[in-house]
Amino acid sequence: DLPRSLVVRRVVALDNRVEIEVGLRKRSVLCPDCQCPTQRVHSFYQRKLADLPWQGRPATLFVSVPRFFCQAAVCPRRTFVMPLDGITVRHGRQTTRLTDLHYYIAHTLGGSAGARMTVRLCCPISPDTLIRRLLSRARNTRKDMPPTRVVGVDDWAWRRGHHYGTIVVDLEKNDVIDLLPDREAATLAQWLQAHPGVEIIARDRAGAYADGCHRGAPSALQVTDRWHLLKNLSEAFVSILGRFTTTVRTLTRQLSASTTLSETSGTVRTQPEEAQTLIRSVSGERRETLFNEALALKAEGHSIQAIATTIGVERKTVRRWFQRGHAPTWKRTVPTRSILGPYISHLEKRWVEGCRNIRQLWRELLEQGFTGKYGTVRKWVTTRQGISTKPVSSAYVSPPLGRKLARLLLADDPLSAGRQDGLLVPALLEAEPQLAVTLCWLRKMQNLLCKKENTRKEGNLKVLLEEGKTTLLSRLMPALERDAAAIEASLVTPWTTSPVEGQISRLKMIKRTMFGRAG
Repeated sequence: DLPRSLVVRRVVALDNRVEIEVGLRKRSVLCPDCQCPTQRVHSFYQRKLADLPWQGRPATLFVSVPRFFCQAAVCPRRTFVMPLDGITVRHGRQTTRLTDLHYYIAHTLGGSAGARMTVRLCCPISPDTLIRRLLSRARNTRKDMPPTRVVGVDDWAWRRGHHYGTIVVDLEKNDVIDLLPDREAATLAQWLQAHPGVEIIARDRAGAYADGCHRGAPSALQVTDRWHLLKNLSEAFVSILGRFTTTVRTLTRQLSASTTLSETSGTVRTQPEEAQTLIRSVSGERRETLFNEALALKAEGHSIQAIATTIGVERKTVRRWFQRGHAPTWKRTVPTRSILGPYISHLEKRWVEGCRNIRQLWRELLEQGFTGKYGTVRKWVTTRQGISTKPVSSAYVSPPLGRKLARLLLADDPLSAGRQDGLLVPALLEAEPQLAVTLCWLRKMQNLLCKKENTRKEGNLKVLLEEGKTTLLSRLMPALERDAAAIEASLVTPWTTSPVEGQISRLKMIKRTMFGRAG
């Protein structure tokens, strides 16, 4: 249906399009300058507007628009054109409803996919125009929005490792406001100066962002993201743990030796042949049980598919069982011939004599004409022994270093990582008292930043920063003191950069759907 303000005068249905000539019902309008009504027509001119498709064909409106005289003697305007409110915008070449359709298509599908869809809907438009309409609507909507009060800023990658930009998010509405071309302080300061209504800024501890916020919005409250601060502390802690690598290796070696000795003192090893026989017998009993269940279900009249679903076996397997009349045993056949066959008697003789040297046995066989490899003799000796030739005591235990050691030290229960690692923590802290002091301070900061303290005294952060100067992380304290106000604000306000991280993930998804054209 056409808008009620239009009157259809003629419809011309062509093979590939529909042309509709329309006029305007309204005959009296107000002058845009003096607001005086007038009905005196100066002339008419025709506007050509693309409209929604009709019966699978593009439609075009030919609107006869009148131009009026202004009859007020004091008005400087002599003539004016009747506005097409609700039909199109000024200088527009499409109806408003077709523009809305293109906007929703662009918002849902994007440029290229949206353009292909408009061809199927008989209202074709180019991908660039679709994107331009989308951005224009977004800019107009943003102009009508109230000033932004709380923002979060963080960096995102145009190309990871090469070029980064800055994303600005309205934390109250969880909506992206702007994308800045880089992550320089001057760029952020310029944006903040253009938006004087910003009162709170959530950011990470990047120096460029702190400087940009001070220069662009000196009166705004800055809030440091607590997760980024914890990340910075953990990275600094991991870096200082490298000083104790020698101590950790020594303690791990000592604990490993004592643990291995205590664990192997009363251990009884199962022979490999016995273990394999036990595994085969258990598997055979299970298959036999399933086969009996399948027979019972078949006797009740169930189909092969139903039987397979019930007992949890493939349909082809059940059919094969019924064809054979029994469940498979899969007995391993013993090879009838072996390259060691002619020399077994000699090996058994030397074994009884007490010779256990594999290389010596191999050399003796070579003298008798044996053409096999050393590994063949070693395999026979290993089977004859029934145990591995590698001694248990020679097992190497890797010491926890770097991030693994940091996680172990900061864990609430170190024993949950294993008995040996749990014993390493108290031994290491006893051997390195300065590390124990640093770890205690780090736990206090962790509790403070995670808001685990039920009663947080005023100035607690300042006290902790003073205590931190006596720890191994003392080099980090000047930077934390410069950012103390923003850290303190993060403890008493709910604002973080977590929504910004979510918008960055969404931005990455949009970049991937643009097939490399996002930059």
